[in-house]
Amino acid sequence: MKVWIEAHVPDFLRRKSVMIVGLLIIWFALGRIFKGIHTLDLGNSQDTPTTEVLGQFAANIRAARAENPIFVYVFNPFRQGIESFIDAIRSVISEPASGALIPFIGWLGVLALIGLIVFSTSNWRSSLLSMTLIFGCGVLGMWQYSMDTLALTLGSVVLSLAIALPIGIWAGLNDRVMKMIRPMLDLAQILPTLVYLAPLALVFLIGVAASTIATMIYSIPIGIRITAHAIRSLQNGPIEAAESMGSTRWQKLTKVQLPMAKRTIILGVNQTTLAALSFVVIAALIGAPGLGEPVIQALSIRNIGDGVTAGLAVVLIAVMLDRSTTAAVTHSNQLPLTGGELLFRRISVAVAALATLIAIIVSRQQLWAAIFPESLNFRDPIGGAVDTFTEWFTSTFYFLTTSFNEVFTLNILNPIEYLLADAPWYLTIIMISLIAAIVGGRAVALLSAVLLLLIVWIGLWNDTMITLTQVLIATAVVMIIGVVLGVMAGRNAKFERLLKPLLDAGQTLPAFVYLVPVLALFGPTRFAAIVCGVFYASPVVVRVVADGVRGVPKEMVEAAIASGSSTTQVVTKVQLPASKKSLLLGANQGLIFVLAVVVIGGLVGAGGLGYLVLQGASKPELQGKGLAAGLAIVLLGIVMDRIAHASAKRS
Repeated sequence: MKVWIEAHVPDFLRRKSVMIVGLLIIWFALGRIFKGIHTLDLGNSQDTPTTEVLGQFAANIRAARAENPIFVYVFNPFRQGIESFIDAIRSVISEPASGALIPFIGWLGVLALIGLIVFSTSNWRSSLLSMTLIFGCGVLGMWQYSMDTLALTLGSVVLSLAIALPIGIWAGLNDRVMKMIRPMLDLAQILPTLVYLAPLALVFLIGVAASTIATMIYSIPIGIRITAHAIRSLQNGPIEAAESMGSTRWQKLTKVQLPMAKRTIILGVNQTTLAALSFVVIAALIGAPGLGEPVIQALSIRNIGDGVTAGLAVVLIAVMLDRSTTAAVTHSNQLPLTGGELLFRRISVAVAALATLIAIIVSRQQLWAAIFPESLNFRDPIGGAVDTFTEWFTSTFYFLTTSFNEVFTLNILNPIEYLLADAPWYLTIIMISLIAAIVGGRAVALLSAVLLLLIVWIGLWNDTMITLTQVLIATAVVMIIGVVLGVMAGRNAKFERLLKPLLDAGQTLPAFVYLVPVLALFGPTRFAAIVCGVFYASPVVVRVVADGVRGVPKEMVEAAIASGSSTTQVVTKVQLPASKKSLLLGANQGLIFVLAVVVIGGLVGAGGLGYLVLQGASKPELQGKGLAAGLAIVLLGIVMDRIAHASAKRS
């Protein structure tokens, strides 16, 4: 067949882009002809054999929790251990222990302790910034929520690193181990965060334990990947020198490899911490204490003021954790201090430690230093100001937001959704499989067809297509933004420096927080979920594209300029084609990030699989459907990831 095509089909028709466009035209025509036939639409109260089985399975687990030996001797003790560990941390800075009126350390002591930790690992500027940011959480009226979030984040990070660092080191040293765990790491990256919640809540109950375990599942793969990369990317010279001197494996690891990889490993700690914070906020859906609670409440009753206030507190904590750990990375990479500098450093840390001890003692003896003063709480004025501004903005620019929403929905969202959701299910599977074959080969096409058939078997095909529509549209918008801004950043260092704070903020801000302002602007609609996905995924795509453009050899660019090419021609004819792999990698990452947020968009009226997952988490009678929706999300994520990954690999 391949030989026949090469012999009889013109070159331009063999181009992937032309073939894909042709398939899309055929798909659209057939979809219009067979519209509404075999769509597998399922009503809200309807079940399928699969959802009924999963619902019965969930009911059996709930019934067996108190008697089944696995629960009695494994799951329940594990849950209690996790809860005890997190509660111990909370009792220090947040929740008073049983019989106590205040936490072990009051707000003044917490500020001083954070300042001491950051100062001892970096510098006084980072220490002062961290203290200011945490103090800002109290000013926002979110001190208690913030301490709960911080305690749960720190506890999750400690447990995550206890697992991630050893496995990452092992994988960095052993190729076989890396090959074994890579599929699990890839799957963990593909899985949207919402998928973890319902199964863990079913096994470990709603509360701190399930939230912590879900956070660990999300954070551990990041720590493993970066730690393994740190070990595997080391220069061979020092390692070979250690081996020649007769060092044992342990000596080589502790004296050479780990010190050389320290900077990258600390970066892994940074990324693990930010990932944990991001998930802790989302984990409020299964009872995690902290800032996620007021965000969920704000979304449920559309209280934008409280939602934005809580979101700002999340941002402050995220910036604090990011800047402090980044400063620690920078500090570890500096040249060793001289004798006098080292002595001054030690005296400074000792003075800071003494001041911290005094602050802790005062916070345990004085009520004003234990409980954040109400006179410094500006939650109501800030929330009121946000509500006033939101009301003014939405009423003033109503015609813009509403018109844009309606135009986009009618002309782009609805037609694509009709094509995917209202066409016969077998037509959609055939067309997606053919596209997968063009971009990724027969193996990817076969895998896509099998996984899509599994979604049909589950019985949630229509809802899956609704979710897929939103993901594809959001990804397309993300790629447009990513390519435009990425090219500009890759070509202009000054523009990149100006853009960097926005990209940093976009990547550190938990996805959950985007929902509040978007809900205020566009209301509970599918369009709102798409906008959230665009905001969340754009920073990573911009960075990937910018890196690809910067990686184009200067000689190629200079040759194009010397031949008289314009700036547009240099970009379109040289830099973009030369960085095609980066563009495809950006598309892959954009898809994954968009899927994660669009699913959460079920909270703002997006419908689809995310809505079913949320319904299953809140209503026991719909738990089977929720679990089935989670499984469908996983299958859809694998299909999109494999197609995008294969396309990037074969480019």
